[in-house]
Amino acid sequence: MNPSKDHVSYKDQVMLRAQSNPCINGLERYLQQRGTRPSNAVYMDYPTAEQHPPEPEPIKVAEDKITNLIDTLPAATTRLIMVEDISPQLISLVGNALDIDPIFFADYVNTSFENIEIAPPPPSLAILPSLLSQCGYLHLHYQQVLDLGTAEKFEDAAYALKTDSNVTRNIRRLAPLSGKQLALARATCSLLVKEFESSSICLILVDRPIRCAIEGLGKQSQKNYSAEHLHGGFEDVATSHTTASSTHRWNRDSMLDSLTHYLQYQPPNYMSINILSLAYYPIRIVLSEWNLYMHLISRYSKHYEYSLQDITSRLHGEDIVDLQRWRRRLKQSRHKLALVADFVEQHDNGRTEWKMVLKDINYLQSQFQDYGQSLEQMVTVATTMIQLLDSRRSILEAVNVRRLTYIALVFAPLAWVASLFSMEDAYLPGNDRFWVYFATALPLIAVVILLSALQWDEVIGLVKQAWKKLCADKSILGSRIKERKADVV
Repeated sequence: MNPSKDHVSYKDQVMLRAQSNPCINGLERYLQQRGTRPSNAVYMDYPTAEQHPPEPEPIKVAEDKITNLIDTLPAATTRLIMVEDISPQLISLVGNALDIDPIFFADYVNTSFENIEIAPPPPSLAILPSLLSQCGYLHLHYQQVLDLGTAEKFEDAAYALKTDSNVTRNIRRLAPLSGKQLALARATCSLLVKEFESSSICLILVDRPIRCAIEGLGKQSQKNYSAEHLHGGFEDVATSHTTASSTHRWNRDSMLDSLTHYLQYQPPNYMSINILSLAYYPIRIVLSEWNLYMHLISRYSKHYEYSLQDITSRLHGEDIVDLQRWRRRLKQSRHKLALVADFVEQHDNGRTEWKMVLKDINYLQSQFQDYGQSLEQMVTVATTMIQLLDSRRSILEAVNVRRLTYIALVFAPLAWVASLFSMEDAYLPGNDRFWVYFATALPLIAVVILLSALQWDEVIGLVKQAWKKLCADKSILGSRIKERKADVV
């Protein structure tokens, strides 16, 4: 549907756009790769001209057939195309066919923020929120809580792990809880609507369910760890349930299956379909994920509060690093929620359900702010406690040095006396005069220990007092002698 740009490849468009928007460099690198596996895709049609349309039927489609869905779009229809784990080849095909802004794909592909001196930040951070809310597309960035199994097998594992999908996501291990190893994985759901006369196409990009966490991706020493969504996935976000929806089972850890379920059994209003109505269930699912993430923060706050009560056995320098990481995560989380709120307010038409969505977003932001302040205080307290532990350790080391000094004081006289009698064989062990060694050394040891045990500050003080008293007695005695001489005269 975009023949004017058929002669220019989408890779070339991205390269040209990267000159003015460095934030899409991550997309440029991604398009140079080859996908590790084919993408999964499902499409559903919503006829907008019918008063009582039939229930939409989700249809799976092969990756190489997706462009046919764009070319065969019926009139007065909204075609919803959901793609799971989009490959570089499919980005080029769909991007050319729909003339999609490269920033849309860049914000989905690139979610990691490297050091700014190495690479530019991703679009969600590089572009101001006011501009993002007016772009016409929505990116829902969130954190998934993963269960990696028992913590024993991760004693020597790396902190940073990766997913095995086309679009690799970062996985970060957390401190073990109750012998269980939890982790956080970044995830994204992106929506874009393109209109063509009386019809429109909604493209939704979602991540693949995480089944594996990889350490050292692409290296010979690569290790794979099994992973699953904590408690099987998010809580059901449906406000009403029909018989068909109640009996239907789907994978709650799969965004593709979840959206297919909700959009099939509880579709939006056919007569007023827009990007905001199509984004209702994705936003609800993501907010449910944020809610689970919020409870995880509460659990770790309690964990670090307990560790502060027993500083000698549980508080370590790594706790300070973990607390600072949580503080940064909370700042990023509030920013991601603020982007969603800005988008809703930009496109909201005053409907009640969106007021409730904004209320939930404000609730989560308020909770994140409270936990952020709590963690800020924990960092200060933990830093102070570690300083106290270091001071206590220094005192203990000083006591140990003092004990070593006593040992040296004991052996120094022995060595000195041994050197005195080492000239003659009569004083060697087993000879007649060997007892002289002990008779001389033991009293000398007693004198040395006595002198070392004295509190010299007090001894010097006593000497000064005695000297002052002696001087005073001399002056009194001198004055009395003068008085007697005067009496004699």
